[in-house]
Amino acid sequence: MRDIGKNIRTLREKKGMTQEELAQALFVTRQTVSNYETGRSGPDIEMLVRIAQALETDVNQVLYGLPVEQDKQREAKRLAVGCLTLAAIFLLLTLPAPWLNEMLKRGNVGAVLVTALTNGLLRPALWLILGWCALQGLWLLRVIRPPEERTWMAWARRGVLLLMAVYVVLLLPPLVVGLIQVIQTALGVPYDALVEVPQIPAYIWLMNRQLVFLVLRLQICAIPGAALWLLGVPKR
Repeated sequence: MRDIGKNIRTLREKKGMTQEELAQALFVTRQTVSNYETGRSGPDIEMLVRIAQALETDVNQVLYGLPVEQDKQREAKRLAVGCLTLAAIFLLLTLPAPWLNEMLKRGNVGAVLVTALTNGLLRPALWLILGWCALQGLWLLRVIRPPEERTWMAWARRGVLLLMAVYVVLLLPPLVVGLIQVIQTALGVPYDALVEVPQIPAYIWLMNRQLVFLVLRLQICAIPGAALWLLGVPKR
């Protein structure tokens, strides 16, 4: 039953459908589709046929999955996309570095914004994607195998994604303020009149902890990337 659920999820993601969209095509609730995919319940024969029609495939692929070679090619393409994304982020971090350092020495407001963006988002993203790509590559080499889908894994996925969302939300105020400062500077507003980040004690404390993390333990960002792979985001 769990294998059928994994096959449904793989075929759904291959077609680019969400659980909600598949549920609408089947005239069931999203929770029903989720139950099928996690193995908590199984579709009957009639539902299997409807699922195959909605996903534009045959019932055999719903029951037994994609052919191994086709599945490997799909996962190899995902790894290639991940590696290209890593290369793009690396270039964005290294090519502007000399210009950025010069602008920082001059106290350029725009350079401060770009530095916050690269250190706060791009560098963590680099390690996060690296963690995912490392496990994806090991899986394609048959060094490791993904764990079987479990009920708790859906909650774990949401937890990791929520943690990442909170991290990004914490970065938004300084990035928005930095953008406003760039606009103000372009309009000729004096430096001492530029808008500043609100000095809220709890928020400042969280930002300080976040900065320490970025400076000392940035490589830890590879762990959420690896966790997303293990939890099936977006591989299965």
